[in-house]
Amino acid sequence: MSEKGKFDQFLPNDDEKLDRDKLSIEVPAEQRPVQHDRIPSGYDPMGEIHLRGRVSQGLAGGRIPWWVLIAGWIIFGGTALLMLYAAVTSSTATVWLMFAIAVIPLVLLWKGTTAKLSKKRRR
Repeated sequence: MSEKGKFDQFLPNDDEKLDRDKLSIEVPAEQRPVQHDRIPSGYDPMGEIHLRGRVSQGLAGGRIPWWVLIAGWIIFGGTALLMLYAAVTSSTATVWLMFAIAVIPLVLLWKGTTAKLSKKRRR
């Protein structure tokens, strides 16, 4: 069979008419790219801010292990208690400002603890 004969088998003959009802064109559905939640690099400033936000959301949402939550209470709670003691014994406003900043992780830990306990109750 010649080269031309190989391709002619796929083409309609002159005596064969193509029926338009039998013709179909398949159009694939639009495929959207998969949105992966990429972890940014912690070495650039915006990536570090994003990673800190993710950690805070995980901590406040109760999606962390118990040992991390307890260690957070020991480390951040102990620091906040030391700051509170320094703020009470000192009369300067800068110590109160430092205490206000130290309370932020405590609020996150409190939200995380309540979320973790509420998840346990639901199960």
